[in-house]
Amino acid sequence: MLQRITTPSEAGNWPEALRRVFFPIDRRRDVDGLRGLAVLLVVLFHAGWIRGGFIGVDVFIVISGYFMGRSALLQSPFRPVNFVCRRLYRLLPALLCMIVAVCAAMLWWVLASDRADIALNGAYSLVYLSNLWAAGHVGYFEGQSIAYPFLHTWSLSLEMQFYTIIFFMALFLPYVRHRGWAIIGIFVLSLVSSVTAHLHGDVQAYYSIFDRMWQFSLGTMIWLLPPFRISSVAANLVSAVACATIVLAGLFYSLNFACPSYMSVLPCLAAAALIALPQTWVSRTGLSLLSPLGVMSYSVYLWHWPCIVVANYLMVFSVHGWVMACVLALALVASFISYVCVERIGLAYEGRVAMPVRVRGALCLVGTSGLVALGLSIISAVSRVH
Repeated sequence: MLQRITTPSEAGNWPEALRRVFFPIDRRRDVDGLRGLAVLLVVLFHAGWIRGGFIGVDVFIVISGYFMGRSALLQSPFRPVNFVCRRLYRLLPALLCMIVAVCAAMLWWVLASDRADIALNGAYSLVYLSNLWAAGHVGYFEGQSIAYPFLHTWSLSLEMQFYTIIFFMALFLPYVRHRGWAIIGIFVLSLVSSVTAHLHGDVQAYYSIFDRMWQFSLGTMIWLLPPFRISSVAANLVSAVACATIVLAGLFYSLNFACPSYMSVLPCLAAAALIALPQTWVSRTGLSLLSPLGVMSYSVYLWHWPCIVVANYLMVFSVHGWVMACVLALALVASFISYVCVERIGLAYEGRVAMPVRVRGALCLVGTSGLVALGLSIISAVSRVH
């Protein structure tokens, strides 16, 4: 947890402050680098510069499953209040700030029909049901997706739904004799559901928690594996192949390979291999170069898509080339501000205050998000009437 407070004597030492911000000592730098690679692929895909960057979301999901397996299923005893508060302070403040800022910036001048959909999407995002909204309104890879600045929050809703599932699993797993088999069973059932959706051409399964649980479970199952006893040469070779698999998939995958698809298994397995082999040269050097981006990956993911959408609304032409590069640079600035001024402060507060204060703060966050969601729902209804 980020519990350390900068003293006045340290305030002027900005290189050290930046080092603490982007290279925290209590995190796996290789996994942060993998996060950085994942968010970079997603951003470049949304910018229209690569074909298969959507697989970055698959990598994110595997990473999430890995950390949630440790935070919930392997904690003894499991502390449900700590788990819930940590997730809320980690995710909700930055999401709330982004949605409020974007709505305040654009809802007053867009067409009423667009305002209705954008406001409703924002409301669904704040209650972590954005994937359900998206499944009923727009295909993720269709042209009209550029009209919705909160469409990308479908994956955040998916993640929170997974947290809810893992929360109840953690509560009941002490009563399950073989918890490892329970996780493997979830993996198999979800994978079968995903393959079935692929065979039936159900593209909306892209948004479904049931067809994504195998990816989360794959990350969790890393904790069930025995320690790898392979040579450093073999470990580095596996890591290099895994890293190349993710990069090549991001560059050359077509939309037909998006989950649900058997081809989505490859980048997920590659991500799991990189997480399971932390001490390789590839992880310590190659991936670690992207760790600063990975540290602020949540804010980058939050802000890059709304910036692209707003730019396309404002410009009389489709944003691309150097204009897109400028938009992404502005998104990076917004992401940095969000990370430093919202994410870190929220986590530091959560780690510093006593439990009763922490719970009250979490309830305030949930209540505020609910009120904003209600307000956006009203705006959507009024805009649709007019």
